[in-house]
Amino acid sequence: MNEITVKPLTPALGAAFLRFFDHERGTAFADNPEWAKCYCHFYEVPRVIEWETLTASQNRTAMQARIEVGAMDGFLALDGADVVGWLNAQPRDALPHCFDRMRIEPTPLPCEAFEAAVVVCFVVAPQRRRQGIAGVLLAGALASFAARGIKLVDAFPFKSGASELAADHYHGSLSLFLDQGFTVLREDETMTAVRKILR
Repeated sequence: MNEITVKPLTPALGAAFLRFFDHERGTAFADNPEWAKCYCHFYEVPRVIEWETLTASQNRTAMQARIEVGAMDGFLALDGADVVGWLNAQPRDALPHCFDRMRIEPTPLPCEAFEAAVVVCFVVAPQRRRQGIAGVLLAGALASFAARGIKLVDAFPFKSGASELAADHYHGSLSLFLDQGFTVLREDETMTAVRKILR
């Protein structure tokens, strides 16, 4: 096993992203076929559009287009040339529908939306879980955001208790964020809002 490297998603890495998520061959949702159509498109879609009506092909096409024009942010974890994880973390103004999708009130901002970022989704290949990949992804994202002048990062771990289902932890665990310097901002019914000030 090589050292895990984290790279921001770019058009050049679009094919690797799609291979990771392609539900017939990809590893992203190998143990959760019900989510295999997602392609991490869920938080990009306004709630007025019924998520259940979108097909895997439509989500793939939408994400491919976003990546090709440089309109999709996020981070890939690579073991050599193989994608083993993905983090959907973007400037807040690029994810205007995420709070509606999470069904929570937006967190208040002391800065402009383009100066803040949100973490909404981790996907780690099933056979590579519990190896610290989510932590490496988060650290890489925080370093990248800090270098880009982002002032703060918010995240929203689920209150999933002792559940061992990956679907209950795709926002990342509360301990993951606390270990990397986030503090609790607010408690909602199903999740905890946490924040890290970068500058």
